[in-house]
Amino acid sequence: YDDVVQTMKNKGYKTTYPVVGETYTIGGAAFTIIAPNKEYGNDMNSWSVGVLLQNGNHRFLFTGDAEEGAEQDILQNGIDISADVYKVAHHGSNTATSQAFLDAVHPTYAVISAGEGNSYGHPHAETLERLAKWGVSLYNTKDRGAVSMYTDGREYGIQSP
Repeated sequence: YDDVVQTMKNKGYKTTYPVVGETYTIGGAAFTIIAPNKEYGNDMNSWSVGVLLQNGNHRFLFTGDAEEGAEQDILQNGIDISADVYKVAHHGSNTATSQAFLDAVHPTYAVISAGEGNSYGHPHAETLERLAKWGVSLYNTKDRGAVSMYTDGREYGIQSP
C-alpha cells in the first residue's frame, strides 16, 4: 500500500476514492462499488474496496480484507450482493464471512486466497465450517494453487490445477 501511495505521489497522480453505488462498465460487464461504506480509522482491512462484478447473468463478489463490521455496513447499504462466486474476505479469517453476510451472498462457489503454512493460520476453521454448512463448492489456493474464474455472460466456471 505504501509503495503504491509513494509511486502515485512521485508520478503526480491524483487519488480517486471509490463511491458506494457507482457502477463502471468494462466491455459487456459492469462492476458496482459496494464498500467502503464509512470511515474506519486505522482498521485498514475494513477500508478494502468491495466490488460486485456482473457479466450477463453471472455475478462475482470481491470484498478484499473487509471484516465483519464492514460486512454489516455492506448489508445495510441496500445493494443486492447475491453472487454466483464469492472471493472470501480476509483470506478466510474468522473475522469475516459472517453467517449473515454469507446468507446474503448465497454463492455457489467460494474462493479463498491463502498461502500454505501462512503465519495467520488462514483459512480459519470457523469460516470453513460456515462455507461447508452452506454447501458451496470451495476452491482454496492453499490446497489447489492458482484459481481462475471466467464467464462469457452466459456460462461461468472456475479453473484450478
